[in-house]
Formats: sequence, structure tokens, C-alpha cells
Amino acid sequence: MTYTILKQENEKSPRGFTVWTNDLDWCIHCDKIQHKLVFDEQTKTTKCTKCEHTETYADADWKILQTKRYVTTQYMPGKYHFNNNLTAEEIFQKYLRDLNHVDWSSWLMHDYLLAKMKQDQTTQNKLLETAKLVVNKMNYNATPWKKLFEKMDAKDPEMLYQVPQTIYEFAQKKISEAAPKEKLQTIMQNYVATLYSIYNYSRWKGDRTTCWITSEILKLCNLKNSSIDFTKYYNYDPILENFLDDILTKNKNREFNLKDTYIQWELNIANHYLTQQNAFAATWSAYKALTTKLELHTIWPPKPTQFDITTVKKVSQIVNDPELFRFYDLATDLNSIDPPKACYYAKYFIKKVQELLPKITTPEQEQTKTSTYIT
Repeated sequence: MTYTILKQENEKSPRGFTVWTNDLDWCIHCDKIQHKLVFDEQTKTTKCTKCEHTETYADADWKILQTKRYVTTQYMPGKYHFNNNLTAEEIFQKYLRDLNHVDWSSWLMHDYLLAKMKQDQTTQNKLLETAKLVVNKMNYNATPWKKLFEKMDAKDPEMLYQVPQTIYEFAQKKISEAAPKEKLQTIMQNYVATLYSIYNYSRWKGDRTTCWITSEILKLCNLKNSSIDFTKYYNYDPILENFLDDILTKNKNREFNLKDTYIQWELNIANHYLTQQNAFAATWSAYKALTTKLELHTIWPPKPTQFDITTVKKVSQIVNDPELFRFYDLATDLNSIDPPKACYYAKYFIKKVQELLPKITTPEQEQTKTSTYIT
């Protein structure tokens, strides 16, 4: 027996979700319809262009707010420090104008290695010309620069880690300069949430390079008391498998079904949480895999699904399998009082989800089958 997904009519994504934007730039007072904020540096206020809600900030809070926005726009994972249409001379001038000596050296490395990840030979050549301008105009010794580019061109995966490392170091430094110690952890948590959103958007776009860079920055953040262990969390995502090998061997042919791999990612995480004796988290991840297949949940544009007794019961009715709800109910109910027994039922919940997934078909698949039958 198969289960066909029911599409919701006239479903529209909220404005601004077709491209990633910093949510700090949007008004939260417009009945869930997003509108841009205007930032006034002189009065330290934000004002909505639609509802005209105005927020006034103290100097310290304004500095933190602007730092959060600056860190994201200036140190966006997967972006060069310059626009692609600049010449080598213009890139050299931008580095010199925007950054001090140590900083522009770091960013030149970042940009060259990023171009290598993207297999963007045009930009690599342009940056090589930029480096020659640096040597000639600044009267530097050419030998160290030549050795640096040889090292970056070598098949050494360790060099590629300079890209996320550079972004993390600059972001962390900027945040530390703006935030008092007592607020630093909270602001880093906010930064992590932003990176998580960027990862989800990049995954939706199929941008493996930005996903890998973002996941590595998240690992470097290493937040204390975080509910997610980022050092392992992204290792379970199939689209990141063999990423560095693919870059070093210039393998452009690897293809992924983004939805199927996301479902597999959630199942991988579910099994990870099961080994950690966390039945609730394991059940939740498996449930997200199922609701993604049913198109009740999407990673981007953000469409979360509720994880509670009422909605799980409804989903159980959609797939016509009461055991799914029974395993959920037992696993989550026992999670805090009897973890081993809760994990026993969570294991069967995951197994049930894995059995159901192949039986769920989309309207497009049903139409294809019908067309094939008629033909």
C-alpha cells in the first residue's frame, strides 16, 4: 500500500525567503508578513517601512546589534571579500583600503582557497595576479608568496580549513570587541543560530561548498551547554560525505537528491541520539524525516512541523498506521523516567518510519506512473 502526499493549494513562501537575508533586518511586528527595517545611526533607532514600529536602543545595545549584522554581511560563508567583476588591480586596492596588512593577507588566502573549493579557475588566476601586484607595489620578497601559492595549490585538505578558520577568527574578534563578557555567550549563540539558518538555505540551494564551510565554523564556535553537538551533527549529512576528496580530485559529477539526503540525514541523527540514550531527540529526528517526505516540514523555506501528541496522532492517521503513534507515545513518555525502555520504543519508532518512507509517493510520481501505464 502506498500513501500519496496531498499538496496544499495556494501555499506561498513568506516574502524574503527566496533568498537568504539576515532576520535582524526584518520587522517582527507585522502579523508574520516581513517588512524591512530602516536603521538610523544618529538616533540609534530602527523603524519598520510598513507598520512604522520604532525601536530605540541604548548605545551599547546598538553597537551589539550593528555588530551582529556586520559579522554576517562581511564574513558570509562562501563569499569572496570582493565582487567577482573586479579586476586584479581593483581587488588589490580593496584589500589595501579595507584591511590592514595581516588581515588582507589572511583574506587573500581565504579567497584563493574558496575559489579552489568552487573550482573557480578564473578567480584563482585573478588572485594570482593580485599577489604579483602586492609583491611589485609593496616591494615584497616574491619567494614566500610563491611558496604560499604552491602550498595552497597542493592536494592538502588541511589548507582548506583555513577558509572556515579565517571567518570564525574575524567574526569572534568583532563580536568580542562589541560585547561585554557577560553577553558574549548569548551573542555567540545568536551567531550560531544565524549560521544554522545559512546552512539550511545553502543546503536548499544545493551549495555543498557553503554548507561545508558553515558546518566547520559551527564546530569552531563550540558553544557550552548547547543542545546540539555541532562537532558531530553535520558529519551525518550525506551531502558532506567525501567533500574534501571531491575538491582535491576536482570531481564535479557527484549528484545528490537534496530532499532524499535530508531525510537520510535526519534518520542518521535519530540513530545517533539513540546511541546517546536520548529517546526524545531520536524520535523527533525520525519524525522530521517522515514529515519531510509528507511535505509537512521543509528545511527551507522554513516550514517547521509541530511535534506533539495531537499532530503525531494526525500524521499517524495520514499514513494509516496506529503503531507509529503508540511507539511515539511510549518513547516520549518514558524518556525522562526510564531511558533504556524509552530507547527501546524509539528504536521501533525509527524502524516504523523507515518502513513507511518508501510507501509515500508525491502527486507527480502518481502522475508519472499513470502516464506510463497509459502509454
